Amino acid sequence: MPIKRSSERSGPTPKLTDPYLVSKAYPEPTICPSCGLVYHKKRWLRDEHIKTTVEKIAEKHKCPACRKIEDHYVMGVVAISGTFVSSTKNEIINIIRNQEKKESLRNPLARIMSLNHKESMITVETTVENLAIAIGKALQSAYNGELKISFSDNEKLVRVYWHRDLETKKK
Repeated sequence: MPIKRSSERSGPTPKLTDPYLVSKAYPEPTICPSCGLVYHKKRWLRDEHIKTTVEKIAEKHKCPACRKIEDHYVMGVVAISGTFVSSTKNEIINIIRNQEKKESLRNPLARIMSLNHKESMITVETTVENLAIAIGKALQSAYNGELKISFSDNEKLVRVYWHRDLETKKK
């Protein structure tokens, strides 16, 4: 089934920005006291060598991802539903966790804020939109189903809906 994309962000609208990515640079070196990311060359990195080298002299400031989690500022929401979900819940959660690991290699600020599941519904909240989109596309690739990606037109937020029901056997 093809991916449905809503086109709310069409036309000449102002560029939407992430309010947690400050325009001023953090002092170098800076280490996030919550997760241990290092701010180096204007980027947040997961680098143990740099961290241990500068740990004693580095300033301490929370990274944007830790601040978003603390403030519960969601940038991506994934809603996974259908009768298929209850029978494959563990596999779906493994796909979600694997996508988080994969995305965090590219962007260490990409994290899952919450993952909730009840019967035939799983909801995931993320710190960045790309992680939510990657989760939806991974589910679509693994299990087909129906995928809808919907962007907010006035804030930097994406909602990803993936749905699949179990096929009923015909006699």
